[in-house]
Amino acid sequence: MPRRRANVPAPTAGKVDLTKLPARVDRVIVSGLSRTHNDYVMKAAEGLFKVTNFQDVMLEAMNANSYLNELGIFKEVNIKIDVSHAPDATPNGYEVTFKGKELSRLVGSIGTEVGQNEGSLRTELTIPNIFGRGESLALQGSYSSTRANDVTLKFWKSFFHTRLFENRPEFSLSVFRHIDRMDISSFQNSNLGLMGDFSISTFFPFQLRHSFQYESSVREISILGKSVPFAIREHCGPRLASVLRYIVGYDQRDNPVFPSQGIMVKSTSEYSGLGGNISYMSNNTHAEVSVPVIGGIVAQLCGRIGIVNPTKSSSDLPISNLFYVGGPQTLRGFRFGGAGPRVDGTAIGAQSYWSAGFHLWSPLPFSGVFKGLSNNFRTHLFYNLGNFNSFTTENMRSAAGIGLAFKLAQRARIELNYCVPIQKYQGDKTVNGFQFGIGYEFV
Repeated sequence: MPRRRANVPAPTAGKVDLTKLPARVDRVIVSGLSRTHNDYVMKAAEGLFKVTNFQDVMLEAMNANSYLNELGIFKEVNIKIDVSHAPDATPNGYEVTFKGKELSRLVGSIGTEVGQNEGSLRTELTIPNIFGRGESLALQGSYSSTRANDVTLKFWKSFFHTRLFENRPEFSLSVFRHIDRMDISSFQNSNLGLMGDFSISTFFPFQLRHSFQYESSVREISILGKSVPFAIREHCGPRLASVLRYIVGYDQRDNPVFPSQGIMVKSTSEYSGLGGNISYMSNNTHAEVSVPVIGGIVAQLCGRIGIVNPTKSSSDLPISNLFYVGGPQTLRGFRFGGAGPRVDGTAIGAQSYWSAGFHLWSPLPFSGVFKGLSNNFRTHLFYNLGNFNSFTTENMRSAAGIGLAFKLAQRARIELNYCVPIQKYQGDKTVNGFQFGIGYEFV
């Protein structure tokens, strides 16, 4: 029996208008499923069965391909669109086949990770798609020669196959051990505990990403030297924390590293005191606004504010939850913690702080000659100001300078700035000259 051909008009000198080619999808096939249940991938076919022309077939096939890749079960997915040749084929009918290759039963990776002013080596072993609906179990570890080291066993489950697909709901449960060295304050914080997280996006009145977390952990502070002030020693020992955490983010920037326009706001609120012997409430909010000026120059205004208060008059704030003002992420021209309160020359952290920055970002000179490479670089003029334990400009610190920034991957950047402290006070630890910074949220 000869194969039926699609009803395609003869080519003309101009472009073919695919919207005028009637088409419908008779069958959608997802092959390569060995451990995955069929109902987990069925949502990929919903849009394809609603098409009326060949252009929609192609667009919906691409959307379905993106959706299948987001499910976390395939290493790769290929698309094949063919004329439907089944016995019950309809006129102008097509078959769309997605040929997937599932992830191995054990996946390992090793690489680097960027934190706030530190880099670390990260390894991960993952068992993907455990029960056939996108569940995964991962053992993650990171090591930094400067500050933080952690080990995490994490179970993750997405609900992308449900009606809430556009809201990207996710759930995770983690057992973790986190060690954070604060050499500037001569103490180390060890945190062993359990955390549950549920994340979801909402779109009214504007797009927000929400994360609801609960953490139960044992936090132990130990000193790193002999001559440590009593203001730090009194915080030593194990404590039990029971923390509710809410993180909300709004991000409409056109680029997360070097935006030319857009607004970003991220706020983290915590309440500790449901149990245990650590009681506090805190909030830390970061925001930035970018506006194009002329000739590729972008004006950017950044700000950050944080506050932590005890919820019981008899309880002391844990020193590991206080804020350290100074450094590339909060106040350039000052060392990390160099603009905060000190006891016997040792930084002890602040109960509140604010900082702001104004930048003029510009492409490199002659950027048109080295288009691919120069897109990863920017120069900037900046002016930073901030204060701690006071929301006024009295005793405010400030600095200005010029710098070069390099985009690292798609989220972080490296900065090399020449800083000139303008307002400083006795006891501050400043950097009058070059300062290096690495991270993903700068002021």
